[in-house]
Amino acid sequence: MDDKRISITELRQQQKRHWPEMYRATNPAVLSIIRAGDQFIKETNAALQAAQLTGAEFDVLATLRRQAEPYRLSPTELCKAMLFSSGGLTKVLHRLQNANLILRPENPEDGRSLLVQLSPEGIKLSDELCAVIGPLHRSRLAKLDKKEQATLSHLLEKAFAKDGD
Repeated sequence: MDDKRISITELRQQQKRHWPEMYRATNPAVLSIIRAGDQFIKETNAALQAAQLTGAEFDVLATLRRQAEPYRLSPTELCKAMLFSSGGLTKVLHRLQNANLILRPENPEDGRSLLVQLSPEGIKLSDELCAVIGPLHRSRLAKLDKKEQATLSHLLEKAFAKDGD
């Protein structure tokens, strides 16, 4: 983690001493998840900034890239499949289209709407960013063996699953 920040243990000790209500209300595991998520986002955003992309823009590219060729979805399907929620998807799509990273072909099933499709440049950039972000994520989990990583993934999915999942 970031050496400039106090540890979760120290944070909890401060809560216990000075804000016992919050100490009782919070869970150290959730605090660790928040801290880890913040660190992952910071490190990933540094890689994205080098490519002049925002997190939302990369999420669109990554969502399209993991689809079957021709890497295409309707805007509604795109929203449902994205890792993060994007309130300003139209603005994100315009920026990606202007950067030639996506195409907006007509929807053959509905002539009133446009699809969202990765362009060849979008495919290339997505693959380049995967080569940077993948090792970054692996390095953060390198202290855990494969079984521990699988357990962590299972526990997080279980803890944050929607009812009915």
